[in-house]
Amino acid sequence: MTTMIDTRRASVDDVDVLIADVAAGFASYVDFAPPGWRPPDIGAEHERQAELIADDATWALLALVDGASAGHVAFFPGRRRSAGAPAGEWPGREVIPGLAHLWQLFVLPEWWGRGVAPVLHDAAITEMRSRGYRQARLFTPSLHTRARRFYERRGWTAADEEWVEFLDLDLVEYRLELGV
Repeated sequence: MTTMIDTRRASVDDVDVLIADVAAGFASYVDFAPPGWRPPDIGAEHERQAELIADDATWALLALVDGASAGHVAFFPGRRRSAGAPAGEWPGREVIPGLAHLWQLFVLPEWWGRGVAPVLHDAAITEMRSRGYRQARLFTPSLHTRARRFYERRGWTAADEEWVEFLDLDLVEYRLELGV
């Protein structure tokens, strides 16, 4: 039996749904994170999440099954960040021309392996190309082998690694040439 995955653009009205998706994703990190690791309180980021989703340059898509969220994807223009700069200062950062930043791709664990992630990923890549981006980047935990395999199968290549205090984990930066 094939699951019908519907999609629709996400808006600021969906911020609570997006935060719930991210919280479920972060909770799953305990499977690979060091002992004693705890997920950050993404709910505390509500205002920042809403601000990013409301920005005209941000694109976000919800995956729905029977009207309920199964996951989402979001991206916005890549911006420069100096080492140690707080995450909340994004509006003042310089945009990197031609670079899309895949900000979030989260699928609820009960939907893993059921085709949701490829639908969301492919839709985001298509939209990035239609907007004229030449390259994309994303960050995922270094120890998250499932996510890393997913991206690598789709042509992403590891570029760098850095410790991110907000998550208390090392993240790998991946890049993808969009061929635009």
